[in-house]
Amino acid sequence: MEFLLSILLFTSIWVNVFAFYYARYLLGELSFVSENIGALFKMVVGFRKHLSDVYELERFYGDQTLENLLRHSSDLVEILEDFESIYSLSEDDLNEEDVVGDEEADDQETP
Repeated sequence: MEFLLSILLFTSIWVNVFAFYYARYLLGELSFVSENIGALFKMVVGFRKHLSDVYELERFYGDQTLENLLRHSSDLVEILEDFESIYSLSEDDLNEEDVVGDEEADDQETP
């Protein structure tokens, strides 16, 4: 009887150790995915902003192709916002003002 309990205890310890390391691995993978989805969201919002700026130019205002691209990028941002619970794991406050601020800093750095 003691032998059986020892085997069960030993097995339980190994299963718990494996479960701990596996959960740790999965959390690392989730963090990686979260960061990448957050970066993708920032890029799409930046693209939408840039496209909107181009569309607002007098030369391109009213262009149907740009209007469709702008609508498509807005739809894409809405879809990515559905995944906010995933990418917000790694970033506390991701919003469009941060992205616009980053773009303005990039614009100032380019010669």
